[in-house]
Parts: sequence; C-alpha cells; structure tokens
Amino acid sequence: MSVSAVGRPQLSMRFSAPRMAALSVYWLAINYLWQGMGALILPRLILGMVPEAHRGVALAVLSALGAVVAILVQPAAGALSDRCRVRWGRRKPFMVAGTLGDLVCLLGLSLAGSYGALIIPYCALQICSNTAEGAYQGLLPDQVPSADRGRASGYYGLAVFVGTAIGFLLTGMLIAVGHIQLALLSVGVVLVLALLVTQLFVPDSPAQEPLPSRRLALLGVFSFRPRENPDFTRLLASRLLALMGITGLTDFALLYIKATYYPGTGSAIANRASGATSTLLAVVVLLAIVVTLPAARLSQRVGRKAIIRAASWLGAAGTVLLIFANSLTFVYAVGVLIGSAFGMLLSVDWAFVVDLVPAESAGRFMGISNLATAGSGILATVIAGPLLDFGNGIHHNAGFPMIFSFFALALFLGGWLVWTVRTPQEAGIPTAKDGPPGYQG
Repeated sequence: MSVSAVGRPQLSMRFSAPRMAALSVYWLAINYLWQGMGALILPRLILGMVPEAHRGVALAVLSALGAVVAILVQPAAGALSDRCRVRWGRRKPFMVAGTLGDLVCLLGLSLAGSYGALIIPYCALQICSNTAEGAYQGLLPDQVPSADRGRASGYYGLAVFVGTAIGFLLTGMLIAVGHIQLALLSVGVVLVLALLVTQLFVPDSPAQEPLPSRRLALLGVFSFRPRENPDFTRLLASRLLALMGITGLTDFALLYIKATYYPGTGSAIANRASGATSTLLAVVVLLAIVVTLPAARLSQRVGRKAIIRAASWLGAAGTVLLIFANSLTFVYAVGVLIGSAFGMLLSVDWAFVVDLVPAESAGRFMGISNLATAGSGILATVIAGPLLDFGNGIHHNAGFPMIFSFFALALFLGGWLVWTVRTPQEAGIPTAKDGPPGYQG
C-alpha cells in the first residue's frame, strides 16, 4: 500500500464487504448516539424538568444551540484533518479525541438535575462528537473509489439504520423502565467499540500538504462560497429540506404520542409513552433497513435524483396521513411509509454528496454537508417547537397538525429541488476519488 500526494491510500485490491463494514461502523455509533438522544433521551429529560406548556420551546432551544455548535465545529474539524500531518494519520487523531470527550459529556448529562444544567454538557457533546464526525466523514471519500460508491452508500445506509434501530430499541427499553443513566452508558460503550474497529481495521495516512491557516481551521464553514460549487449548494438545500421533515417527525414523536395517546402526569405514564415511541421508531428504522440496499441497487439504473425525489414525496404523503391518525395502530402503519422513505433517501444521499465533493478538500466539504444535517435539526425544532406551543394554546393538541403540515411541505420541496442538481457527468465536476492507481474495480 502506497500513499498519494494528498495522503490517500492507494489500494490494489477490490473494496471488499468486510472493508465496507469496517469503514461504515462508526456511522452506526454516531446514529446510536444522536437518534436516541434527539428522539428519546432529550425529550424524556425535558418531560421531567419542564412544564407541559413550554416543552416545545424548551426542546427547540436546546436542539438549536447544539445544532449551531455542530454547524461550526464539523467543517472546521474536517478542514483541519484534510491537512493534518501526524504520522498516526490525518483523520483518526480527531476521532479518538472527540470520542473520549463524548464519554465525559455523557457523564455530565447523566448528572444534570435541571433544564439549565443540561445545556453545558449537551453543547460540549456536540463539540466533541462533531470533531470526531468531521474527520470521519473525510475518511470515507479518502477510501472509497467512485466505482464502489453505490455499494458504499448502501452500507452507509445500513449502518445508519442499524445504529438507529438498536438505539431506539435499547434506549427506549432502558428509559421505559426508568434507567436513563444506563441508556447514556450504553451510548458510550457503542462509541468506544466502533472507534476500536475503525482504529484497527481502517487505514489512514497523514496529509502531505502544509497545515491549514488559522482562519481555515477556525472558520471552515465560512470558507465555503456557494457559487464555487452551485450543484453541491443546491443538493445541500434539497437535503436540508428533506431531512428537516424526517428529523422533525422523529424529534417530536414522543411529545406527540404522549399528548395524544397517553395524557396525564406521572413517571409511569411518561415511561409508557416512551415505550410506544420506541416501538414506532423501531418500525420506521426496520422498514428503512429493508429498503436500503434494494433502493441503492435501483439507483444504479434510474439515477440518484429519482430515488431522492421519490423518497421525499413518499415521506410527505405519510406525514400528511399522520394528521388524520386516530389510533396508535394507524400511526404505526404510517411509520411503514416514513421508514420506507427514510431508507430510500439515505440509500443514495451519501453517494450523491460524495459525487460532488472536490478531491483536494474532501474533509472540509463533507463537514460543510453537515450544514444540511445539523441545519435540518435547527429549523425543524426552532420553527416547529413554537408552532406546536402556539397551536396547542389555541386548542388542545391543535399544534400537531400544524407541525405535520410544515414537515410535509419541507419534504415535498426537497424532492422538487433535487431535480435541479446536475450530476458530475452533466456538470463536469471532479469527484472525491475516481479510483486510485492499481485499483481493480
């Protein structure tokens, strides 16, 4: 194995399934952390700390603070890792530092006794996790040639959904029986195990370029000019809208189920609502797992844009149906549609993003792609949180049809906008990696 001029390993073997799995496993841990945190852990903590009339705003404020931190940190970490010249590698040192920091922050969350006490460890967790993720996202285009991106995107989708499913199920079961500290401990264990797999089985190399300037290191997100890559910018906007709809549904699922199907006060009722929410989210994620690889294969024939549009519009239709739900059984049935849409979306989303990433700045651009991921969380909670409280103030539970309509519109617009994105072949944009010398793809 040799090293290219920008620190990428030059591999002479096919990108095998075990290597795909090892490369994707940290995605499992990231989604175990953040999907369980956003959909179950934070809402459950808020239920015990904030009066019902202010829970939507409380969740919006906390999520928005964390997302702003993520938007700033992840591109900067990616930009630093692009040119890190540590012999150990340019991505792995950031992953180790960030993961160790995660453990300290999770401990802080477990000890928080009030809403105000949640803010510092939660924002610190965003800093640490996005430091690791910013570097890790650069590791993926470093390793995966363009010929294997379709398969890699399928593995990425599987890792995302398996991590989410395990997180929803295990975290939900632990919270349902009152063990939120154990739920947080389980997150730390999964992060450490995934880090060990990456460290042991995924190659990494130092960059051969000078370290970035202080401005690039600290302001990586602001060094991006939308006009320098307009198709990447349009894809980010489409991704932002689609993920805003999906993320909003998961983030507000517990509040919806609690208010609609488990009214009343007390820890026992709140824990039952958490269990029902965990079941719903498991349905969503299991359906996503089922459709991920078939959708990835289909995208090779019909194109990535067609799959993303179909996924967004299917998700919009399912979200509209939630407005008319009158039982948990109906909600679970809608979860089948939402899960299918989610699986289709993520089965090709990562590959399309990597297609448009410049080779020399993979870490920075993959970090900038977090503008859509984290930004979707900001917009979903900042807009839907106050809208939920406003609607519920007018009439009991009237806020939920309002936010569902908002999420459906976001999904519809995301599916429409993706059609304006040109593929690399149409635009003539160099991709992150077309295949290293000697690669037998």
